[in-house]
Amino acid sequence: MYELDKVKNKLERGELIFITNSLMSDPSVSELMAFSGSDIIWIDMEHGAIDYKDVELHIIAAHSGGAAVFIRIPWNDPVMVKKVIDMGPDGIIFPLVKNAGEVERAIRACEYPPNGIRGWNPIRAVKYGVEDGNWYKENASRLTWKIMMIEDIEAVRDLDRILEVEGLDALMIGPSDLSGSMGKLLDTQDQEVQDTLDFIVERCREKHVPVGVALGCGIGMEAYEPWIRRGVQMMSVGQDVNLLVQATRDNISHVKQAIENVEEKRYGH
Repeated sequence: MYELDKVKNKLERGELIFITNSLMSDPSVSELMAFSGSDIIWIDMEHGAIDYKDVELHIIAAHSGGAAVFIRIPWNDPVMVKKVIDMGPDGIIFPLVKNAGEVERAIRACEYPPNGIRGWNPIRAVKYGVEDGNWYKENASRLTWKIMMIEDIEAVRDLDRILEVEGLDALMIGPSDLSGSMGKLLDTQDQEVQDTLDFIVERCREKHVPVGVALGCGIGMEAYEPWIRRGVQMMSVGQDVNLLVQATRDNISHVKQAIENVEEKRYGH
């Protein structure tokens, strides 16, 4: 069973998919996050200092830990797609798409002719040649999800057409950049932004397109609950650098509190 099949099965059971993001170059980070219960490891080439060699090692590591791997490439560029997709990721995330035409362009970059423009030489995607090439050719489309980021108000305006594009597998919402495109950067609690987020999830559920959201760690249970009520099926719950910062601060804070407790008992004040 491919790791992506595990994700699909969990979605069919109505269970939330947990995603953690990796921006650090060390692939062991992806492996440990996979071992820690992540369904998907999101490798971020858009914002992280990660190059193509790192990506392949992250894919190997995450698969070793039993997680699927989605790669967010820096831009909707077929040249970037071709190098990444031949490494055998479970999905490619396209940032900042704005309309159905851009979604079609992204999907064509992932598909072999006659449906797309992908060139033939899948390398690791066929286990370095161990897997039958003809079988892979016939199944490649379902083995790599095409995921679009909805993080610009222009994409929201064209959402109905986007959801009809053949080959689209899922959408991920980026609330921060979406709010910025509405002139309200990071003000995601603004009512207009909230209404827009409601609209996106509602339309995705109506069209039976899996939808997720990119959130952070340490933002509190109250920040996750609205998304669960909306009905998102996938949730990015933090990235490696922030998880390390949070854990480091928490541990130091705990030790400082322990020192205060000991001193209070020792000196009686």
